[in-house]
Amino acid sequence: MPRQSDLRFTFEPLKGDAFDVVSFTLEEGLSRPFKLELELASHNAAIDFNRVLDLAGLFTLWRGDTPVRYVHGLVSLFQQGDTGFRRTRYTAVVEPTLARFDLRSNWRIFQGQTVPDIITSVLAEQRLTDIRSEICFEHQPREYCVQAGETDLDFIARLAAEEGLLYTFEHRADGHTLVLTDRVGGLGTIGTHTDCPVIYQPMGGGDSKEPALTRFHYTEQVRTARQVQRDYTFTHPRYNQQHIATGDQDLNNQHKDYERYDYPGRYKRDIAGKPFTKTRLTALRNDAKLAHVAGDDARLQPGLAFDLNEHPREDFNDRWRTIAVTHEGKQHSSLEEEAFGSDSGTSYEMKASAIHWMSDWKAPLCDKPCIDGPQIATVVGPPGEEIYCDEWGRVKVQFPWDRSDKNNDQSSCWIRVAQGWAGATWGAMAIPRVGQELVISYLSGDPDQPIATGRTYRETNLPPYELPKHKTRMTIKSRTHKGEGFNELRFEDELGQEELYIHAEKDKNVHIKHDNTTFVGNNRKEQVGNDEQITIGNDQSHEIGRDHTLSTGRDHEVTIGRDRSVQVGNNRYDTTTANHQSEVGGHSQQTISGQHRLTAGQGMHHTTTVYQLQASERVVFQSPGGSLTLDAQGIHLNGVAITLRGPVSSTAPGNGHALALQLQPESGQSCVEKKR
Repeated sequence: MPRQSDLRFTFEPLKGDAFDVVSFTLEEGLSRPFKLELELASHNAAIDFNRVLDLAGLFTLWRGDTPVRYVHGLVSLFQQGDTGFRRTRYTAVVEPTLARFDLRSNWRIFQGQTVPDIITSVLAEQRLTDIRSEICFEHQPREYCVQAGETDLDFIARLAAEEGLLYTFEHRADGHTLVLTDRVGGLGTIGTHTDCPVIYQPMGGGDSKEPALTRFHYTEQVRTARQVQRDYTFTHPRYNQQHIATGDQDLNNQHKDYERYDYPGRYKRDIAGKPFTKTRLTALRNDAKLAHVAGDDARLQPGLAFDLNEHPREDFNDRWRTIAVTHEGKQHSSLEEEAFGSDSGTSYEMKASAIHWMSDWKAPLCDKPCIDGPQIATVVGPPGEEIYCDEWGRVKVQFPWDRSDKNNDQSSCWIRVAQGWAGATWGAMAIPRVGQELVISYLSGDPDQPIATGRTYRETNLPPYELPKHKTRMTIKSRTHKGEGFNELRFEDELGQEELYIHAEKDKNVHIKHDNTTFVGNNRKEQVGNDEQITIGNDQSHEIGRDHTLSTGRDHEVTIGRDRSVQVGNNRYDTTTANHQSEVGGHSQQTISGQHRLTAGQGMHHTTTVYQLQASERVVFQSPGGSLTLDAQGIHLNGVAITLRGPVSSTAPGNGHALALQLQPESGQSCVEKKR
């Protein structure tokens, strides 16, 4: 390990306890928290842990009286070791405030926010506000993003990697700043060729006056050359959402057909899919061309570029960007009083990896939590609403694990609901209602893609009928929207009580485009509370095996477009309590095989142009005052009194008998002929 006589290390906890640094190891890299491990010595053998642990500490690397490097952070671990002749050994671990986010985990939902906004809000919860954003590109809002049991740190790292963001730290004597960016090239440099370049000096040794790189190993590796991704969105089901990214400008020394295909791609629109695919390929190739360096120049820090000088290969004398660094140092003077003959001086070495400054770099994609089973959720909506859905029948839910407890239309994204049948404007549809319990599954186990696949009853939502009392009943029973009524289709399968029950709270409409056949094995009863109207486009036929009774409370009107035929096998009785009127537009004819009797209680009037009455044997007109009989023997007029008004004449044309009028009054009566 190279020695530099003017180097020294110090560590100062916030409370001011004095420590000598025996040795340290600092590991730091892009998009990961740094970790500083310190071996310390102190004359105080009883340091109060409360004055050190979980408090700020400052490590400084000095060259003479000039600070070369600060490392500021919080003490995550403090350990007291052995006590020697005059000093006690201690161990401390210093990490950034961000490392504390690995101590918290959560289940929660973010909606309609960009990844930078989500990360900033998570950081603000633990009052980490010393942040500098150097984000250059536009990042699309995420409709729905779930932290599914991850630690806050893992959640931040995953979102940042998916979105192509990276972070690093800037240290000061009074703090450290978290730098968030989406462009590694914007993180700056430690100097220029004319200012303070990094020197390559492979023959370094002994006490070196100037820091340099003693090793520079350049490596190229065969990596994925092409990234292909697809995803699916139900709003554009025929579009395969395929995006392709290739490393054409970086594939001079390898084949180009090493393709990686991922599904799902974790995006739903082109505007997000294109950059995500490119970011994915960049992450897969982030070590395709890498320089591994070592030396004692402590200025190398993750994200900062440096200019290399004095390398024998001229194309290496270029600008490089540090990706990760491991620093190690020992300060032997801190143990001089404890170990006789110990080494003297201070030694320091760093090992780093770097990329060409024109190359891009993205953090590897992190594993996304996989929901390995369904979850339960409750349907929610705006206040006062019972059914809340969108044009696709999606609903919103409140998860039991969501501690925001909004229980309204902001509780989740719109969640698709699996139906028993789903066709193109046909199928089954039953919208889950507010308060109902759903079984939520996840597409590919993705917590950001919930889908309702089932429904369950619970204590506050009991089945329609008491169980197991009515275990033989199968039912589809709805409830009136904002009311107490219901519609129901119910099946009873109990032996001897089988029943199909249909209940319509208001209207029932049946539309049959062809035949409808109904078979009733026993009785049938219909009851209509108000009016009934039947319209038949063609013929109607009724066949009744026995009796037919029709009772009409008021009027009965029958309209027939053409003929009407009624056939009665035995007797027919018509009773009209009041008047009876018949109107025939043409002719009327009656044929009676037996007798025809007509009785009128008050009077009978016939009015016609011609009235003809014909009998094959006899015609009799009879009243209380007499009778007129027409038969084969002639016309017989018989009356109490016969009065003739007007002239009387008789004519017997031809050879027939003459007409004789014989008037024979009965006893006590007279026969009178009156002339007008």
